[in-house]
Amino acid sequence: MKAEDIDFFKRNKGYERIFKAIRDKYKSIGRIGGVIKLDDLTDSEKVVLSNHFKKDFSKRKSVNIDVNKFAETFLNTRFEEYNLIDILESYFDEKLTSKKEEMHQYENEKEKFFNSFLSEYEGTKCWQWLKSIYENKAIGIRTINQRYDSDPTLLKRDIKYVCDALNRLPVYDGKKLRLPVFSSHITKDPHGFDADTDCGKMFINALATVFGVSDVKNSEEIAELLYRSGIVIDEISNFVTLKGLLAYSKGKCDKVFEAAYGCNEILQMPLYNLSVLDRIESPYKKVFVLENPGVFLSVCDIIKKPVPLVCAYGQPRLSVLVLLDMLYKNGTDIYYSGDFDPEGIQIAQRLFKRYPDRFHFWRYDVEDYIKALSDKTLSESRLKMVDKIDIVQLNPLVDKMKTLKKAGYQELILDDIIKDLLSMN
Repeated sequence: MKAEDIDFFKRNKGYERIFKAIRDKYKSIGRIGGVIKLDDLTDSEKVVLSNHFKKDFSKRKSVNIDVNKFAETFLNTRFEEYNLIDILESYFDEKLTSKKEEMHQYENEKEKFFNSFLSEYEGTKCWQWLKSIYENKAIGIRTINQRYDSDPTLLKRDIKYVCDALNRLPVYDGKKLRLPVFSSHITKDPHGFDADTDCGKMFINALATVFGVSDVKNSEEIAELLYRSGIVIDEISNFVTLKGLLAYSKGKCDKVFEAAYGCNEILQMPLYNLSVLDRIESPYKKVFVLENPGVFLSVCDIIKKPVPLVCAYGQPRLSVLVLLDMLYKNGTDIYYSGDFDPEGIQIAQRLFKRYPDRFHFWRYDVEDYIKALSDKTLSESRLKMVDKIDIVQLNPLVDKMKTLKKAGYQELILDDIIKDLLSMN
């Protein structure tokens, strides 16, 4: 359209809402047509409609406009050389498209965007993750799609960072790196993969996808997943409390473990120190995991020999799992005793699934539950937690707990626990 013709429509405010309504109708039905409705007509709109339809609209408050008839009103005017689509596209300075066309274009552009990564990183370790994104199956895919809609340029940068990270995980070289160091190598920013950043969240979800684990839910699961990748965080405060175990590094017995064993002392070992050990062993080829620190200490008070014990402190943190993993690899049988509540049962199930062929439920059956019963009633919301328990060995305990709706505590069977440990050989 000629500049002066476009300017005519833009200077006349009476066209603004009319043209917007027609454009919206076009997007909806994919063609010029249909009927639009305008309420609370302005004086300028009334003038425009009166001029076009040769009728008096001055008293009208609202109007239904047949779009095709409105298009015909441009005939025999200075604008008859233009069709209504030409006028609208010039007025809005954009191509008129239907929602269906826009969606088709959007999907094509989006497919091209993600497909470009598949081509660029074909044959590398991150390709599996990229393929899961392309197939809309990746963990965190909803967030990725939202980020594509809001800022595809920033998303592209972060995807490339994550791809480079997946291709260069320290575990591939048998190494361990601290998260800030690894992040600096990839992103030039020590905080680039922090768990509270968009890129950090994407990296965690990518690792979960690659390693075939479910969506991570808390900081401990994040720490475990990173550790599995050769990336270490929180090495000092993440510690395990143990007794009666020996450790080895480069073929030699670790002096700290050896001294604690010889003195029958409790040892608190941070993840920092665990990470440099080659192996950990139990002289008895057994280790006894106690959920509660009070029970752990009570056992240590009474038993004056280096019994192989580990304190879980509730849900096992990464340091506990790293220790148990090392014991498991050396053929150590793992015995677990915990509280008789939904949380305790979840811990038992988690450890059973992690060490299926060497895990033993210790003082953890219906008879022990009855002995450990308290007066504390379990809420319905907590009882629902045991619905997810799918270990056959735990079914009798779960059924009894649902019936009695009471919690049982490890402290109430302390004598039995001590008796078992004293008879160990």
